[in-house]
Amino acid sequence: MFRKGDKVTVTNPNPGNRRFRGKTGTVMDDGSKSGGLVGIKGIDGRLAETVIGLPGFYAEELSPAN
Repeated sequence: MFRKGDKVTVTNPNPGNRRFRGKTGTVMDDGSKSGGLVGIKGIDGRLAETVIGLPGFYAEELSPAN
């Protein structure tokens, strides 16, 4: 559904990711190799994204950014 480079907004995150609701970022991993989790860059701190990794969401938790 989403491809690398698409801008997306987190609209309906699972309870563990509620702090990301309403944040917009760029798709860096389309989920084809990670069990469907779409990796989003730019919604968490740069250090956290580098050390911990990109936050992942299922496609139904995201919508295209305006």
